[in-house]
Amino acid sequence: MNHKGVLSSTFNMSMGFIPIIISILLCEFISQDAAIYIGTGVGIAYMVFSFLRRGIQAPNFILLIATIVQLLVTLSTFIPCCNIPHGALPITLEAGILIPMLILFMHKKRFINHFLKQINSCQRRLFAQGAECTIVSARITLILGTLHFIIISIAIILHAPLSPTRILIFYKIFPPIVFITSIILNQIAIQYFNHLMSHTEYVPIVNTQGDVIGKSLAFEAVNYKNTYINPVIRIAISVHGMLYLCDRPTTSMLDTGKTDIPMECYLRYGESLSEGVERLIGSVFSKGSPSIHPEFNIVYHFENEVTNRLIYLFIVEIEDESILDHISCRNGKLWHFSQIEENLHKNFFSSCFEEEYEHLKDVIYIKEKYKES
Repeated sequence: MNHKGVLSSTFNMSMGFIPIIISILLCEFISQDAAIYIGTGVGIAYMVFSFLRRGIQAPNFILLIATIVQLLVTLSTFIPCCNIPHGALPITLEAGILIPMLILFMHKKRFINHFLKQINSCQRRLFAQGAECTIVSARITLILGTLHFIIISIAIILHAPLSPTRILIFYKIFPPIVFITSIILNQIAIQYFNHLMSHTEYVPIVNTQGDVIGKSLAFEAVNYKNTYINPVIRIAISVHGMLYLCDRPTTSMLDTGKTDIPMECYLRYGESLSEGVERLIGSVFSKGSPSIHPEFNIVYHFENEVTNRLIYLFIVEIEDESILDHISCRNGKLWHFSQIEENLHKNFFSSCFEEEYEHLKDVIYIKEKYKES
């Protein structure tokens, strides 16, 4: 498995504040209007660079918001009645950013769900992750900005009118500190998250042909439900023309408690099918992995409102029934086909098993016929 960082610095959405920081710092050395124009130019150039950069990148929504704010401030310089007072650019830009950050944070669920629903399946996860990281950055910036304005309010109440030193600190020094601190705290959070997740399992993201097109954290297969396709191994057990079935674990995300074949797991990222099968057998049999060799049968795409899977179905034929005593599953027993058919389509079996049943029945029937001949 790959243990490189789960999140790269591109997911530090607070980097989108860089054009704002540049304008705030430059206004102390050059004219205010020139600082605004340079910051706007940097924002546009940054967006173009991000768009043209090779590889799939998470979109920086904060950069987009910051650039729009810069453009609006730029337009105000051409309207005499809307000019920003001299020395007020830093606090104006800070307030101009905090307002859309607040709106975004108040509608965070709708914001994230929009990309889960609208973007095509290959880009959906990346845009959703970008949206989630944007919400994290917005939360940090709102906390810092709120603290700043609380400090200003207290200072005005206690020390009105403010001295030139306090005006310099509160209106010119604090605004860039808010944005720079947001960048630093987000980067620290990313590093800490990567440290915590350094030993987390990944599962591959595949297309319907089985080609690996990406990877995701294993727990995201549950959180993102049917957003993208993950490969799953399922192994059926046949004993003397019967199927061994048991109840699905209570921890299953799909068809909890329903009757199903006993072995199922996600394929891990970088793991071959044979390695996955061996791992699955070892995890299901309580006294180690017996010398059984499942045969690959079919691969099919299964999708519903809960999950999206490319299922690799295997069948293993067992002659010694005593082996079944070592399987760690609930209410396991052998089923005749007639018993299964009496309960089909009655919400008793798992959805996947009902998809697979006719195929399993045909394969087992042919094998039993071959034995007789």
